[in-house]
Amino acid sequence: MKELIRALWRSIQQDRLAMFGLVTITIITLIAIFGPFIATHDPTHMNERTEGIALWFGTVGAPNRGIRLEQAISETTLRSIVSADATQDSGDYLAVGNGGFIVRFRGDERHIEASPVSVQLRGVASRAGRELAVGDEGTILERIGGEWRQMAAPVSGILQAVALDPNGAALVVGDNGAAAYSSAIGAPWVIVNTPLARHLYDVTLPEAQAGFVVGARGTLLRWDGSELNEEQAPGFRNIYAVDSDGMNNILAVGERGTVYRFDGDSWSEMQSPVARSLRGVKVIGDRAAAAATHGDLMLLEDGVWDRVRSGYERHFRSVAGDETQFVAVGTDPYINSLTRPSAEHFFGTTHNGRDIFSQVIYGTRTALLVALVAAIMVTVIGTNVGLFAGYLRGKTDNVLMRIVDIMYALPLEPFAMVLVLLTRPGIQIIILAVGLLTWRTTARIIRSQVLSLANRPFVKAAKVAGASNLRIMYVHIAPNVLPLAFLQLAVAMAFAITAEATLSFLGLGPPRLYSWGTILHQARLSGAWRTAWWWVLPPGIMIMLTVVSVFFISRALEVIANPRLARK
Repeated sequence: MKELIRALWRSIQQDRLAMFGLVTITIITLIAIFGPFIATHDPTHMNERTEGIALWFGTVGAPNRGIRLEQAISETTLRSIVSADATQDSGDYLAVGNGGFIVRFRGDERHIEASPVSVQLRGVASRAGRELAVGDEGTILERIGGEWRQMAAPVSGILQAVALDPNGAALVVGDNGAAAYSSAIGAPWVIVNTPLARHLYDVTLPEAQAGFVVGARGTLLRWDGSELNEEQAPGFRNIYAVDSDGMNNILAVGERGTVYRFDGDSWSEMQSPVARSLRGVKVIGDRAAAAATHGDLMLLEDGVWDRVRSGYERHFRSVAGDETQFVAVGTDPYINSLTRPSAEHFFGTTHNGRDIFSQVIYGTRTALLVALVAAIMVTVIGTNVGLFAGYLRGKTDNVLMRIVDIMYALPLEPFAMVLVLLTRPGIQIIILAVGLLTWRTTARIIRSQVLSLANRPFVKAAKVAGASNLRIMYVHIAPNVLPLAFLQLAVAMAFAITAEATLSFLGLGPPRLYSWGTILHQARLSGAWRTAWWWVLPPGIMIMLTVVSVFFISRALEVIANPRLARK
């Protein structure tokens, strides 16, 4: 065995292609061993991505409702937007979001402002020379002297929204009935008692000391400047947003497309063309806009709501606007599907957002496992059948060779399908299918070599010495066919890799175990394999490199098995 290994190494050194194959197989083997450390992601994890977006729509006189999408404003969800206070010349709009994110829009430009907190900011207000933002952990931020400062808050829970009246007095509301009031810039915040302990989602203050608060389960509270009083709502669904243009023109929106209108005397329900949860509303005179989940938008014109198809599928959280146009912001984390190769995902992602590089790395282990086990199985069965058929001859040879002929008549793919029907798809099915069918070639090659060796003088001498048939086959003949057996082992490994890829591509592979064939199978099922080249090429290249490398190594083995090739 040592001499065989030394001869193989000398043969590989003399063949550049064989050396290339050995280096490549060594690298692939190391990848398989250290796969969990090399992979950059969990191959089963659906990678999510968050982009804060703004969508402009409802432009008067513009074609297609003036829809214009502005993506990648931030890597966090934008949760609230308002028209910035014009008296401060501070920009057109002000928006806040997760991670303490604050951005100001000025025409086509946007400016990110420094925030003293990193919590989720859920509400923002800008009016009468005052700007406020509120969020989780009782966070209240106020812009004083051009800087955002955190104010002492009387509550510690989640604050959902804030509103300012024409005089700059502020009212903040939040979860579990939390509410607080501040009369002016820098003034302390005082707790406001609420008649209900429900979540309060939004507030509007169209006039000094007057406004409304909305919340869970149809909550409607009226603000009179000192306390909140419950009012009868037309329904019991959650109300997520409210806005006004005077006390006689107030709109509130909520889940399942709920829209309520207050005309100065009472609340009534309006017909809505959208059944999604409405998260934001803006009222400008006789016009209004509402933003919903799953990219739905609505415009109110001439007293009728009209659905606006934005062509965008992610969630909107808030809406603002003026006499000429509206802007909606939002988006939740979404699946980072079918992204091209990047620094974050070396081979891109699948339609489910899974990292293809990590799948290919883990697939290496499956490919080499199947190749090694199936090749050993093929070599052991084929070598033993060839030894018995070639040495014993006669009836034994005829029976074994007829079995080989039957094996040649059985195609691999249908045979594997039958095994799957009898059991279930898995890696063991592929190993069995390859092992039970492909030993036939090895058996014939070993048999032909044994037929030649059986008449050699050292075999006759062993017979004269009284050696048994098994001893002659395994002690005297087997070492002489060992180079040929190793050559067939390499060939069987290459075949096993392609067979595994083929069967897994057909859906017969392990459903919960990644392999190169399984990756190609998923690409085909998704329908993206014709366009997402980064999904198909990496596993295909790995299959090609592995098979070609094994073939190059087998060239060196062939020289050992047939010394006449070396002389040529």
